[in-house]
Amino acid sequence: MPKKRRRRWRTLRGLLTGMVAGLVAFVLLLGGALVGGGYAYYQLSGLIVPGVRLGNVELGNLTLTEAERKLDRRWVSSQSVFLTDGERWWSTSPEALGITFNARATAHRAHDVGRGQDVPGEILALVDSTLHGTAVEPVVAVDIVAAREWLEAWSETIDRPAQDATIDIVGGKVVAVPGEPGKALDVERTLQPLIADPGAALADNTLNVEMVTVAPRNLDASAALAEAERLLDDDLAIQAYDPITDEHVQWTASREQIASWLTVTDETSIAIDEERLEDYLGELSDQLGQGRHLDAEQSLETVADALHDDAPAAGLIVKHATTLYTVQPGDSLIGIAWELGFPSWHILEANPGLSANSLSVGQVLNIPSKDVLLPLPVVIEKRIVVSIDQQRLWAYEDGELVYEYVISTGIDRSPTQPGIFQVQTHEPSAYAGLWDLTMPNFLGIYEAWPGFMNGFHGLPTLSNGQILWADVLGKPASYGCIILDLDDAETLYQWAEEGVVVEIVA
Repeated sequence: MPKKRRRRWRTLRGLLTGMVAGLVAFVLLLGGALVGGGYAYYQLSGLIVPGVRLGNVELGNLTLTEAERKLDRRWVSSQSVFLTDGERWWSTSPEALGITFNARATAHRAHDVGRGQDVPGEILALVDSTLHGTAVEPVVAVDIVAAREWLEAWSETIDRPAQDATIDIVGGKVVAVPGEPGKALDVERTLQPLIADPGAALADNTLNVEMVTVAPRNLDASAALAEAERLLDDDLAIQAYDPITDEHVQWTASREQIASWLTVTDETSIAIDEERLEDYLGELSDQLGQGRHLDAEQSLETVADALHDDAPAAGLIVKHATTLYTVQPGDSLIGIAWELGFPSWHILEANPGLSANSLSVGQVLNIPSKDVLLPLPVVIEKRIVVSIDQQRLWAYEDGELVYEYVISTGIDRSPTQPGIFQVQTHEPSAYAGLWDLTMPNFLGIYEAWPGFMNGFHGLPTLSNGQILWADVLGKPASYGCIILDLDDAETLYQWAEEGVVVEIVA
């Protein structure tokens, strides 16, 4: 290249280099001026630097007061804490966990970004926040006692109980169902991050909940199949008898239903889960209605025994609730007792302070359960029915009439009490000193008043040997007892064991 041309090129290159250098210097000066101006602006104005945020709440370019108001308005009012075990998610309010958010302190924390350092550090913080953003942690306080209480209560919702090995029926066949481990909330481990640094733990509105594995008591029920097959050999009839109404109710517990009551106590033994069986019997009890129910403890024991003994049926007795009676015009205690089927002293006993001679219209009386008149285990297959009006007695066994007798009940001034009673005592020869009467084959059925038992007996005799009322059978004659011919009384005495229900109707 000619020397003259090279000199021109060098001159041009130098000129361009100078221009570029000048431009770079200008840009640097301008950028520095802008950064410096921005730095000075935010330092002097007191505004929060750009890019600062709490969660999804942007706080940049706000004053402290504006930031505090915004946090109060948006973060506090709508904030939720999300809880996760890594598989499931839940949400709750901060208040539920005992978390208190300090909007003012959090606004100050946001305001501190780009402040409190040397000038270069503050400038770098300003630039970094502007370009990349800065997330601040909330300033919170946690009531650990409240948080613990809430987590303990909440654990009932999220815990997965271990499933013990059990027995089921699939396609009509008894099979062993293996156990499965469960999971339970570890409250103390979950609380540790909140205790250590509440703000950091909740910076992303999420709290990790710690779960522990809960092993089942039994993993395999195969060895208990033989016992299960015995217990599940057939359906179970559950028969309930109401001795007051003489009503029979029957349900059938299927093999599948029975299987749901079984639990594997160890890998070779089967037991009845009393809670599950009690729930089932409670459902049956609710079906009875009319103030009737099954006694939970007795029913549970009876059904469990029937299963263990391979019995085809379990017999239960229906119980009755107490009731109320509102006194009507013209009522007397004796009349109320007669209509309701109670000796009057039972009503007096259920209403302490009640005077038999001063009932008032509208007065509400407590009426005891009729079960109090049946203190002994009920003999289900037998029943005696007495008609005061017809002066007749009928004895039934398994629903069939076995005896019918002419009787005499109490006279008007000492009547026989209607109601549902029970054979309670057997006395070959009872003596009533008040009337000097010996009563053969006496079956006590109810206390006319405490300590004085009325019942069935044969024709009585006086101390002089005179037999009374042989010629008046079929008409009221006694002082409250039910009189039979001597032979009939002896037959009934031998036939009616204690516990047989006696129904006396007017």
